[in-house]
Amino acid sequence: MQSQFTIPKKNSGEAALDHRQLYAIGLAHVQRLARRIWTDYNVHDPGITILELLCYALTDLGYRASFPVKDLLASETDNAGNMGRQFFTARQILPNRPLTLLDYRKLLIDLKGVKNAWLQPAPRTYYADTVEGKLLRENPGRPGIKEISLAGLYEVLIDYDSNNVAEQKKVESAVRRCLQANRNLCEDFVSFRQVEPQAFNLCCELELTADADVVAVQAEILFQVQNYLAPPVRNYTLDEMLARQKADGSSYTADEIFDGPALACGFIDDEELAQAELRTEIRLSDVMSIIMDIAGVQAIRDIVLQPAGAPASLANRWLIPVLPGRKALLNSDHSRLVFYKRNMPVVPDSTRTQAYLKQLTDAALAKTDQESPYDFPIPQGRFRQPASYYSFQNHFPALYGLSESGLHSAADDNQRALAYQLKGYLLFFDQVMANYFAQLSLVKELFSTDPDLSRTYFYQAVDSFAEYQKIYGVSDPVATIEDAVEEKSVLIKRRHRFLDHLIARFAERFTDFVHIMYATFGASPESLVAIKAEFLNNYPAISSERSLAYNYSLKADKDLWNTDNVSGLEKRLARLLGIRNMTRRNLGDIAYDVYAEVDKTPDDEFRFRIRKKDTGKIILSSSTKYATPELARQEMRRAIHCALLPAGYQRKKTVDGKFYFNVIDNTGEVLARRIEYFQDETWRDQAIDEVMDYLRVNYSDEGMYLIENILLRPAAKSEPFLPICPTAASNVCAEIDPYSFRLHIILPAFGSRFSNMDFRRFAEELIREETPAHLLPKICWISKEEMAVLEKAYRDWIYLQAGAETAQRQEKLAAFIEILFAVRNVYPAEQLRECDASEEQPKFLLGRTALGTEKND
Repeated sequence: MQSQFTIPKKNSGEAALDHRQLYAIGLAHVQRLARRIWTDYNVHDPGITILELLCYALTDLGYRASFPVKDLLASETDNAGNMGRQFFTARQILPNRPLTLLDYRKLLIDLKGVKNAWLQPAPRTYYADTVEGKLLRENPGRPGIKEISLAGLYEVLIDYDSNNVAEQKKVESAVRRCLQANRNLCEDFVSFRQVEPQAFNLCCELELTADADVVAVQAEILFQVQNYLAPPVRNYTLDEMLARQKADGSSYTADEIFDGPALACGFIDDEELAQAELRTEIRLSDVMSIIMDIAGVQAIRDIVLQPAGAPASLANRWLIPVLPGRKALLNSDHSRLVFYKRNMPVVPDSTRTQAYLKQLTDAALAKTDQESPYDFPIPQGRFRQPASYYSFQNHFPALYGLSESGLHSAADDNQRALAYQLKGYLLFFDQVMANYFAQLSLVKELFSTDPDLSRTYFYQAVDSFAEYQKIYGVSDPVATIEDAVEEKSVLIKRRHRFLDHLIARFAERFTDFVHIMYATFGASPESLVAIKAEFLNNYPAISSERSLAYNYSLKADKDLWNTDNVSGLEKRLARLLGIRNMTRRNLGDIAYDVYAEVDKTPDDEFRFRIRKKDTGKIILSSSTKYATPELARQEMRRAIHCALLPAGYQRKKTVDGKFYFNVIDNTGEVLARRIEYFQDETWRDQAIDEVMDYLRVNYSDEGMYLIENILLRPAAKSEPFLPICPTAASNVCAEIDPYSFRLHIILPAFGSRFSNMDFRRFAEELIREETPAHLLPKICWISKEEMAVLEKAYRDWIYLQAGAETAQRQEKLAAFIEILFAVRNVYPAEQLRECDASEEQPKFLLGRTALGTEKND
């Protein structure tokens, strides 16, 4: 029966889109405010006319505000490109580097030439002598010996698509490269081998239907039974995954589809992958069910499945065991399939059967290896000119004289003045609404991660009514209004709020870092905006690579030292701690390149200056001359060290109102200066932020070394073990396994901010929070002298681990282990003082300061 359509008596629409509701709300407000002096609310009243037209104009604003978000974010030109820069796609933000064994299997199966792959633990066994405090390779059989098995080591089993040995070697090389590029922290892959097959023979007698194609039936049986014995892993397209349902009948969500590593050949279902493990047993009933489901098979007369070379009969023919770690393989050459039609035997053509079987196999392989980086497209909205505004003054009746034609020709000056007064009065309403339209059109700017965004409030001049220039009273009202500068404090506060909102959407927080940088180091709000924006722009990698280790298989110099080939955890910590240079480099002795110059003056004295590498512009110069190049270079290092922090800048103003800055030490001595003057404080402070940012990237002494203990395990019998503590020192060393899931994180105690104990405590808490829960980090803050020794030994080991160098491996490894376990935390020195000492005196705090030497005046 056709449903009846009715018009509801009550208007259930939004007030912003309903002229009558807006008018009623406005009129009620007028009556509350002016009921004693304004009593005529009839339509002929000018105030009522203004209210009606204002409500009409507001419905346009309400209508545009209800546009789909994709339309509000659309751009007039290069819409697709601009939308792509505003959002991360599902493929960019949802996947992560492999974490679980299933993730690694997906990654390997996605490689061309790999049919299936498995990872299984390959622990190495050592023996800990808890009496003498050392590790042994063999069990000596004396008291105090405990067996330990290193965790995090894996053996990789590969099922190749091809039986060609040369092709298999190429695929194995690709597997090694893939795993090294995606290795987890404190894990390693120790061996690679092809999974060994175990052949099975199938013998059966089948009754077929009269119209069955015996060739097709035999090929399907061989193909499907083999797939049962060694289940293949199927790849799905994005549309197929969206159409699939889980066991409980629910559909897959986007985050479930993209969970795990991003694959080149579609998606792999986790449940199907888990079922594609190596079989430990074969159920004959399952094989019979598969055969009966093949088109053309009517009945099974007899069936036997048994391992090749097995006795004539098994103890249990219905449950056939498979050797551990073997892949069940159907031996089609030794299998015997007999077919009957109406009790008469029929023999398939073997050549045609093999051709049909190859066709089935090739079709399955082609779909598996079909590359297509599936992704959800970013919705493309339609640009609808949300900023366009037409003054509501143009809708007034002609007798008001507000239109293009103006008043009648007989109007006197008084009447014209009244018309101008009304235009000026109405411009207040016009301007507010026009600004709302401008704000609506630039919503995308509010949530922009561009650190150079200069405003969050947007304005536009109303130039769509007659003689608007006279009403504004300026020669160029468009430029005057649209170039209005937002108050700096308001801009920065709002920028932080918008960026904090975006960061919170990723379940991240920056509040602690911002507070300590602002309160302890006096960081400018603008510099903190830049750090937040950079964090958001790099978030896909920061989020997905948190557990990623560095790739030690790369041998080129650019991948070993002065390189960004570091772990994902180091990169994430660097972003969260505001460390601009996250590369593996020298921290104890910073390399000052040719852009940090020492020049000889005509007076046989020396000065220094620091240039930007890209432009050659001088950003800092020495404030005096020095007698030798060594003195100039020494002061240059002092100046750079002080210029890394906001407290190292002296902000000054000349008598004629210009602004400049110097670099000073903690006593106020001027070490360097910027030979440039700025028009206002904003430009000066921006220049200071640019100098600090440039120095932190190129000359910062802040950084870290993350060292995985599992990679220090001995590769040969002559190589040393990591030290352990004897039982007598168990209160110091709680573990006898120094390798499994252990990290060393080495930081410079002399770093610009790292010498501050408040920041150091914040950094330690952050490191422990961000380190994956199954890993135990040992955090060490070491002196400049120890850092110089450690980084040399660390560099030697990095080259040894990559295989780029092989000489003196045992000696270099031993030296690195010795210094790594010898370094100790460094604390700022303080003195014990009298009980009645002033409260202003620095205090000695246990665990935070070291006991220094008393100074005699």
